[in-house]
Amino acid sequence: ALRAYTARWTELETARRTLYTLLDLRPAAETEPGWIAAERALCDGLEAHADALKEWITWNAAAGALRQAGLENVVEAYCGGLSHEEVLPAFRKAASQTLAMYAIEQNPALNGFSGALFEAQRRLFRRLDAELTALTREEIFCRLAARVPNFAREAAHSSELGILQRAIRSGGRGVSIRKLFEQIPELLDRLCPCMLMSPISAAQYLDPKRKPFDLVVFDEASQLPTSKAVGVLARGENAIIVGDPNQMPPTSFFATTAVDEEHLELEDLESILDDCLALHMPQTHLLWHYRSRHESLIAFSNSQFYENRLYTFPSVNDRVSKVNLVHVEGAFDRGKTRTNRAEAEAVVRELIRRCHDPALSGQTVGVVTFNVSQQNLIDDLLSEACVADAELDRWAYASEEPVFIKNLENVQGDERDVILFSVGYGPDESGRVSMNFGPLNRDGGWRRLNVAVSRARCEMTVFSTLTPDQINLTKTSAQGVAALKLFLEYAAGRPLPQPEGGDGTTARRGSAIADAICGYLKEQGYQTDRLVGHSAYRIDIGVVDPLDPDTYLLGIMLDGENYAAARTTRDRELAQSAVLHGLGWRLLHVWTMDWWDNRGKELERIARALREAQAEQTAQTQQAEQTEQEQQTAQTEQSQQIVQTEQTQQTARPIPREAATDEGQGQDTRNGKGVPYRAAVSVAHIVSPGDFASPWLDREIQQAIFEILAQEAPIGEGLFMRRVAQRFGIGRMGGRVQEKLRRMFETLSLPSTKLDGSPVYWCAGQDPEAYTGFRVSGEGNDKREARDVPLEEVCNALCFALEEQLGLSGDDLVRETARLLGYTRMGSVVAARMRDGIAYAQRCGKIREGVNGRWVLA
Repeated sequence: ALRAYTARWTELETARRTLYTLLDLRPAAETEPGWIAAERALCDGLEAHADALKEWITWNAAAGALRQAGLENVVEAYCGGLSHEEVLPAFRKAASQTLAMYAIEQNPALNGFSGALFEAQRRLFRRLDAELTALTREEIFCRLAARVPNFAREAAHSSELGILQRAIRSGGRGVSIRKLFEQIPELLDRLCPCMLMSPISAAQYLDPKRKPFDLVVFDEASQLPTSKAVGVLARGENAIIVGDPNQMPPTSFFATTAVDEEHLELEDLESILDDCLALHMPQTHLLWHYRSRHESLIAFSNSQFYENRLYTFPSVNDRVSKVNLVHVEGAFDRGKTRTNRAEAEAVVRELIRRCHDPALSGQTVGVVTFNVSQQNLIDDLLSEACVADAELDRWAYASEEPVFIKNLENVQGDERDVILFSVGYGPDESGRVSMNFGPLNRDGGWRRLNVAVSRARCEMTVFSTLTPDQINLTKTSAQGVAALKLFLEYAAGRPLPQPEGGDGTTARRGSAIADAICGYLKEQGYQTDRLVGHSAYRIDIGVVDPLDPDTYLLGIMLDGENYAAARTTRDRELAQSAVLHGLGWRLLHVWTMDWWDNRGKELERIARALREAQAEQTAQTQQAEQTEQEQQTAQTEQSQQIVQTEQTQQTARPIPREAATDEGQGQDTRNGKGVPYRAAVSVAHIVSPGDFASPWLDREIQQAIFEILAQEAPIGEGLFMRRVAQRFGIGRMGGRVQEKLRRMFETLSLPSTKLDGSPVYWCAGQDPEAYTGFRVSGEGNDKREARDVPLEEVCNALCFALEEQLGLSGDDLVRETARLLGYTRMGSVVAARMRDGIAYAQRCGKIREGVNGRWVLA
């Protein structure tokens, strides 16, 4: 019995100690006072919490594993009462920081990194690369020049040099070029190691038996038929075929359409490029786009035709598109001439304006049309205008890059600073629109559009009677017509869709450093944009210029995934920066290791760079103004003094609010009902932008400012500037015109409010807070773009809609507000402006969201 009792006691003691271990409790010694009572209390507690014992044991096991792994602090955090949602991110942050510190300590390149030293290395690399490039160029020249024989010495009669000397002395009489080339094969290679020839010239002048060229390069291979290329291919050891399969194939107007059905596999494809692609020859892609000086000029083609694979670079004025749509009231003469005379006249007027504008005449211009008839009409109208305008004739035809006027079929390979694009097609005199757009309806017609819309370096203006909504895609399946509709929408201001995934995904990932910098700059009063650009390459942070919201003051580059994506050191450290500097960017690199070591120092460096950029910009503006003043004649200076004297003797006073007519814009609407919008579009007289910026015109400009305010207030800054500029015949404002108007607005202390980034100006006597009216957009000159409607008016219109209809869903409120403001067609720009108005009205407490998601008056 004693042995059995002892065994039972040992078993119970073992179980008790195991339980203590599982529960993470310290067992009391049997010799301690109150041991029995403590054991009984423990048993009572276990019995009372029997349902939680398993979880407690599991927790103890997990806590023990954490302690063994050295994570005692995590256990203490949980035991201290912190929730899992608080502990997990703290642990992840601490673990990431520990891993980062370990990686930095183990890597000498990271541990010893200094942004200042690295910038010095980059500068040294740039200098050495430039020196090596120049030296290499000079060495190539010297090597080739050393192989040229001495022409000053009379050569033997039968030698190749002697044959060439005789041909030169005789002026080439009695010997053809082909025969001469056959007689001097060795000398020809030394004199002309690189020969530029067309395929037909190669066939005419080069004997097939001559020694083959080491390399034959075909450019624009998409336009070269295979039958014309084989002769040149036979004259080379190696070949490089360069071309774009998304551009136009060879013209087939005069080609036969006969096909050998029995030997179809032997038939040529459209071009030598297509044949090479079909044969799966080794290929590489040249993805860097070089022509466009503004990314918006290539963004449409990149998005629609190249799957956003082209490597393009954002422009410093990336916030404003350089593709503009000018709607022309005209008709397409479908049955007879197949021309659109109104568009042709509008194009010629634009050419004349650019010729006589000192700021624009230095830009080269090209004109692209859809068909030959429209091309000939514009050519004829320009020729007629040149008869009476000698300056236009010299500018258009005698400049280094004269104006070209071409149609879709023959414009490939051309480029100009500015491209004027005449669509031509559109409604006929009866208003009917045919879905026949000539070459666009053909197979591959979209390739012709791709060529046409990618010819501009700096700017593109599209003249069109046709509107995007008049293209009915249910009546045609042509891809080219669908692309035209999208392009017209893009030119009218519709943003391009951002691609999901693909090459741009990596560049669009978030960055904690970028978020911190943007937050800091926002506190300092700067507006920033993240990932500026349209392609895979982006500027990490663009800081908007406070004086010109359409441009960026500074670009901030980070050494993240976008930086690491460059394939070579030269691309990453030289080429990309060089392109961006050429596009006008001021750049600042923020290096991760410098940020890791001293975040505050890097933020101060950014702030200092912004101050320096603003100071440099101010100095450049002052220098430009000083240079312009120094170039003025004494007579102009005297007239300026007279005008300034008169201005000091007079005090310009705003036109009173009561001076506006009952039908004008100055009168607030009664009972919340809209009144017609009337544009102030009269012209005082036409001046050049240079004259406009001169002080002698200030008095007339001030008068125009007050007249336009009386007619159109409230009016946004952009529209206000355009109206003043139009009053003096200036259709497109430059930086000097905008800067002068901003200074005048500030000097005149015009009443203004600022809600969505740019000021809205008010007439004297108007109270923005008490303003309850809104105006209805009309037709022609009285049509106001939705983006130019002040948010106050949008708010008043939607409040009137809610007052009439009590409650509206978000989409219905957008539609009703747009209808009240005169917009019968709901485009993306109109909808966006209406939604901005809804957000503003909600912020002001004028509306609220009621039941079922309907908006009601507050």
